[in-house]
Amino acid sequence: MPRPSQSQSQRSAVDRNSSTQPMDESHLIRNMVKTILNLSIHKFPIKRSEISSIALKGDTRLYNRLITEVENILSEIYGYQLVEVDSKGQKTVILCSTFGTSSFTELNENYRRKYTLLFVILGYIFMKNGTIPERLLWEFLHTIGVDEQHEHSYFGDAKKLLELFIKQAYIMRFKQSMEGMNEESVFLSWGVRANHEVSKREIFESMCRLMNRKPSDFKTQYIETQGLTDESIDDEHESEELE
Repeated sequence: MPRPSQSQSQRSAVDRNSSTQPMDESHLIRNMVKTILNLSIHKFPIKRSEISSIALKGDTRLYNRLITEVENILSEIYGYQLVEVDSKGQKTVILCSTFGTSSFTELNENYRRKYTLLFVILGYIFMKNGTIPERLLWEFLHTIGVDEQHEHSYFGDAKKLLELFIKQAYIMRFKQSMEGMNEESVFLSWGVRANHEVSKREIFESMCRLMNRKPSDFKTQYIETQGLTDESIDDEHESEELE
């Protein structure tokens, strides 16, 4: 039997590589999806380099080529959105659910306690126009019996939970200078995960019910959650007065 020429052998090798490449990429994509799901179990940000290291043997070029397909699978099959997060200059991502917030009745007791405190904190931040000094949060929590130095009978260690919410990107902590003060103050705002997973409208309506106030009493928050404008709010108030 005649031996194939060198060029024929090279073409055969290329053909074999071409035919196996889609299968190899499919395997790598599954690896990436599995890795991201596993690393997201605690909802902490994931380093892109860690995903590449585990799923792609450190090949960052493959990450950039395959990530779009990975994102599609995470979205269409698992209901997650992969969101980039700025974490001290490192390229990190978090996995955010695209489903609506679960009813509290569907949560076990541990999660119910944890997320009740989270929603109270997010609600207070939102009602304060989105950014507050951290000390102001603790002053508010003290008024409902939650102390950073002692465990609460229902919530447990509130200080530890706040740190957890920050790690999970529900809340963002940052430093900012204040006028008339030499030192920077620590502020809190909604984090990337909260902005993707938590409904501001539901939080706002819950806070209004707690305070026994109408949503329209809080103009800034009402406009943001209802997608309205200042003019439409004024028209609404005028119609109420006519009634």
